[in-house]
Amino acid sequence: MAKKVTNHPKTSKGVVWQKLLDALYADIGNVVSNQKLIKVSGQHNYARRVRELRAEGWDIVYSASPTGYILRSTNKTAKNADVYINFKLRQKILERDQYICQLCGHRANEKYADGESVKLEVDHILPLKQGGKTVEENLWTLCTRCNAGKKSLLDYPETVKNRIISVNLPDDIRGKLSELSLKRGETINSLILDAIRRGIKKLK
Repeated sequence: MAKKVTNHPKTSKGVVWQKLLDALYADIGNVVSNQKLIKVSGQHNYARRVRELRAEGWDIVYSASPTGYILRSTNKTAKNADVYINFKLRQKILERDQYICQLCGHRANEKYADGESVKLEVDHILPLKQGGKTVEENLWTLCTRCNAGKKSLLDYPETVKNRIISVNLPDDIRGKLSELSLKRGETINSLILDAIRRGIKKLK
């Protein structure tokens, strides 16, 4: 049976975060399933939002069986500086990366092939659980789709680790690559690597 508490928790992060916190608070002390959190937040990347609540100081823990999250207390702790990506740092990374996803090369508010608008996030390159830190050199810009499906940096090939993407290309070339990417349904990265491979073959 859930514990009764009197002080309803509030977060300043936004509507989605508050919905998640409300759902956890409604069943405080018990596991709230992943399915329920997806439903109340309307987001499949709800786990990231939960982590951000935890970084804000809320006592939320993950449950492996049954899978979900538990709000153990309404008492907040100090923000963890090693985890939390604040607004100022987030903006700095977005500007550094020129508002371009560092995996697929799409810019903010461009359209995917299916017509959905590109939305960007800032995330850790080397995950926190693998020893990564919240510092500029360990942060990069990803679109929500790439971030939802990304692996640890340790699992990526060297080409991705070295960020061989379209960031430093002239605008006219990057524009042509974007058009070709949408037409073929391939990432800009894959088009660049394909062009490099064909160029190397011609040099032989």
